[in-house]
Amino acid sequence: MIPKRLCVMWAAMARTPSNRLRQMALTAGAAFFSLLIASPILAQSSPPDAAPLPSFEVASVKRSSPGESDSFRILPNRFTVRDYLIKALLAIVYGKDLGEFGLSELRLNQIVGGPKWIYSDGFTYEGYDIDAKVDDSLAEKFGKDCGNLFDSGSCGYRHEMMLMLQSLLADRFKLKVRWETRQDPVYALVIAHDGPKFLHTTFALPPPPCPAEMYCFQHYTSMARMADWLWGGADFPVIDQTGLQGGYYINLQWPRNPSVAGTHIAPQFASKAAMFAALPQQLGLELEPTQGPEEFLVIDHIERPSEN
Repeated sequence: MIPKRLCVMWAAMARTPSNRLRQMALTAGAAFFSLLIASPILAQSSPPDAAPLPSFEVASVKRSSPGESDSFRILPNRFTVRDYLIKALLAIVYGKDLGEFGLSELRLNQIVGGPKWIYSDGFTYEGYDIDAKVDDSLAEKFGKDCGNLFDSGSCGYRHEMMLMLQSLLADRFKLKVRWETRQDPVYALVIAHDGPKFLHTTFALPPPPCPAEMYCFQHYTSMARMADWLWGGADFPVIDQTGLQGGYYINLQWPRNPSVAGTHIAPQFASKAAMFAALPQQLGLELEPTQGPEEFLVIDHIERPSEN
């Protein structure tokens, strides 16, 4: 999606470029320390008497041309993607709207079922181009372009646009999905015994310089969003059980190349281990292994669309 900008850190709390989503699809898993999460804006399997989803005025859907560059763009009056894997699109469309803290996308391993053509096995890739127009009166109501805030901050038209995209997939791809909750091993994000060590604030603060030898996570965020981000580096999902509401300024730093001498930690995992070690020391937060609910988007039906 929209490029992210977090100090020297990898994209974690804002939008991920579309080519990274494609790589996620090709590797059938989330990239290291990526951020994207897990709850529906609205379940597609709504009751029969539910109000119909809002829809685009007109939409064009077709297979991508070979060698086409992928892109993703949402404006108040138009939605345009090029060479996008359907599973990657579902991860965005069925993400969770976190208000001022942005849009949190599904992880690809939370989307189950469906035919092979919506995935990628590393050898085949079936991308789609979609160009959908918003009705002029609705676009005027949406107002100015949210830009990067569409998924990294507050955007007035984000929720309705996500519903319109769900409607498009149901209409053109005959998509039918449902949500399934499973009790799985998870990590609970909790407050350490000596309490939290970060600032409660109602607005973003300018991040301090990040030392060249360190990784930095410096962001105004919620604890739920923090748990989302930590999920990217953990073996299991991370759920927020801190009980802390509202926004906080988080400044977490850990070495890029920590020493692994005298340990059993492989060098490629040393930085990850150092990050988790820094949590209680710098933030007063801990991860506790437990059992908890994890939501999965189950694809019951989907068809290749007829092009127009």
